[in-house]
Amino acid sequence: MEQPSRYVAQEKSSKMCLLRKFNGLLTIFGFSSCDPDLIALTKKIKGDLVILTVYVDDILVTENDEAGIHSTKAYMQQHFNILDLETPRYFLGIKFTY
Repeated sequence: MEQPSRYVAQEKSSKMCLLRKFNGLLTIFGFSSCDPDLIALTKKIKGDLVILTVYVDDILVTENDEAGIHSTKAYMQQHFNILDLETPRYFLGIKFTY
């Protein structure tokens, strides 16, 4: 008896390949990985620090200067199909207030 194809889990290797491609492109752009799981990446720009956090298919870009955020978003839009939700209200159950 075989499991129906619609219930077979996708291979993790394809997701890891996409994550490695994503990490590789951001490394070229000047980011470095903070941990071996590729969840957080950082980049220093003129004394400021851009932090990019990845969770499943959500990405949070933070910095104290808008220029670093905009340049990071523009770079990612050149290489990936992304949807910019602007200012976050929630991320991983954490509520942001401004």
